[in-house]
Amino acid sequence: MVTTLTAIGGLVGIVSLVFLALQTRAVSQQVRAANNITGLQSLDQQLAALREIHFKMLDYPGMRAYFYDSRPCPRRGAERERVLIFADSLADVLDSGIQATRRLPENESEEDWISFCRYVVSHSPTLRAVVSEHSNWWPDLSRMC
Repeated sequence: MVTTLTAIGGLVGIVSLVFLALQTRAVSQQVRAANNITGLQSLDQQLAALREIHFKMLDYPGMRAYFYDSRPCPRRGAERERVLIFADSLADVLDSGIQATRRLPENESEEDWISFCRYVVSHSPTLRAVVSEHSNWWPDLSRMC
């Protein structure tokens, strides 16, 4: 009788361990899925911010050239101030995007985003200057300057 009860108790223990292992695996998968969703939402926010900057550039014809066509920053005046503000905003978005794509597990977008950032940095003397001047504000982007 004691042997039978011990065997049943052991069997219940083994079934409990298997159930616990299955629950742990399910929770792990849920956490991974939640992390992916959070990372994708963060990246989506960066893309929305980038679109917003681009749409705002439409209000100032020629602004895009300062960031994609190697046009140097004006030396003075209101245009210079606008270009510098756009550079700050663009640096924020690009650097945050690098951080967001890095946090995504099994991410296929990270290299694409970094490639885009390198392109913009290499085609914008203003962005390079602003980021280099304040490298601690945009640490990931400053490594590209």
